[in-house]
Order: sequence, then structure tokens, then C-alpha cells
Amino acid sequence: MIKALIALDGSDTSDQALDLACTLLGGKEAEVTVLHVIPRHMIYGRGGPVVAECYDPKEEHEHSRELLVAAEQRLREKGVSGKITKELEIGDPADLILTVAAQDNDDLIILGSRGLNAAQRFLLGSVSTRVTTHAHCAVLVTHPRVAPTPIEAEELGEAVTV
Repeated sequence: MIKALIALDGSDTSDQALDLACTLLGGKEAEVTVLHVIPRHMIYGRGGPVVAECYDPKEEHEHSRELLVAAEQRLREKGVSGKITKELEIGDPADLILTVAAQDNDDLIILGSRGLNAAQRFLLGSVSTRVTTHAHCAVLVTHPRVAPTPIEAEELGEAVTV
């Protein structure tokens, strides 16, 4: 039986990661943890770090719970049998994904990439890069789906509509 952690953030690539997890795990006995991390943003000043959130925590928790319930439902509809655990954490997404995967001794982490460019990765950091670099297990990252250019489509033998 495979033990998998699916990390969701509500983005399109996160949704693609869940679709792929459904495809890979559908019809199989699997132990799955569906994890959503509400990021905690810190501002560092002379007095030390201060939490600086720009969202309504109660509303964010409710949205997060809905995301996790919907993910569990999709997994069940696609035939994933076995235990599905929903986890909601607050803090640094990459650190918490790695921590939960290590604690649960997962075989696979599935998550989406936000498709950041080099400058954005430098300034914001990349959760998927940190997870793939530091994970103790296999990591599957979905990337944004981009329509092929006309040249790529022609090479693939696909019809291109403009």
C-alpha cells in the first residue's frame, strides 16, 4: 500500500496535482493525507518578528476546510480506497509539507508548482523547489498547463486554431 501526501493551495496547478493523484491512486488501496497550509507571514523589525496577516483568519479556515473536504470527495469518487486524512496547518508551507511527510513516513508527495519565474522564485521562494530538494521520499510536481505554440503543435501533429 502506498502512503501519499497531497499538498493543496487552491491554485490551478494544485487542482492539476489532485487530478493526477486521482489518476495514479484511483482503484488502489492507499493511505492519503490531504494537506493545506495557511501561510503565516512575518515582518521582521527592531522589536523582532511580528505576524502580519492580510486576510480574515476565520474566513481562511472555512475556505481551507472546504478545499480539504472537496479534495477527499474527489479522491473517493475516483476510487481511492483506504484511509484519507485531512490536515490543516498554519505556518511555512514547505516546512510543514516536509514535516508532515516525514512524520507520516510517506512514500510520495504530490503538489503543484505556481510557475514562478526566476526573479519571483528569488524574492518569494518556491515551495515546490524546497520540497523536492529536501524531501525524504519521491516528489511529483505538476506544472502550469500551457497550450503548445503553433510550431510545437505542428510537430505534435495537432490542429492549431488561432
